[in-house]
Amino acid sequence: MKQYTYMMLKPDAFENDKKDKILQMIEDHGLKIESAKEIKVDMDVMKTLLEHYHQVIDDKGKTFNFPARLFNTFYFDGPHYIMPMKVSYEGKEDIISYSRQLVGKTNPKEAAPDSIRGKMSQDSYELSNQQYRLVNNIIHASDSHESAQKELNIWAKYLK
Repeated sequence: MKQYTYMMLKPDAFENDKKDKILQMIEDHGLKIESAKEIKVDMDVMKTLLEHYHQVIDDKGKTFNFPARLFNTFYFDGPHYIMPMKVSYEGKEDIISYSRQLVGKTNPKEAAPDSIRGKMSQDSYELSNQQYRLVNNIIHASDSHESAQKELNIWAKYLK
């Protein structure tokens, strides 16, 4: 049975020719990129990112100020690009756990060395906190089937 999830390359994936290597790693693991679009982050895209990260914004609270860190990471000192992706998988494993294992832990310093984040990111929570931004961890992967569907709906206008 074909399963679907949402993944997104973040701005740091577009540095130093990482994008093509990341996309190749995704495909080498049997995941198929059904649709994707490289988009320049502008204010409309930032509104979509704020909608995408709505729950995280609520969970982190005012003190962390996720929206400010999001702007510092995705918008200022640009131009920056992202790539929302609808990804499918027809293997035996659950696409969510399989794709998240491939991506690696959110903190790149804790990610397995053979994961995308382990291979492609040198950032850490400590450094990102010092610079008042989000951690540059290359890629987003939905954390549940419900989140995947919600995120695919949020980004649908870019994934046609």
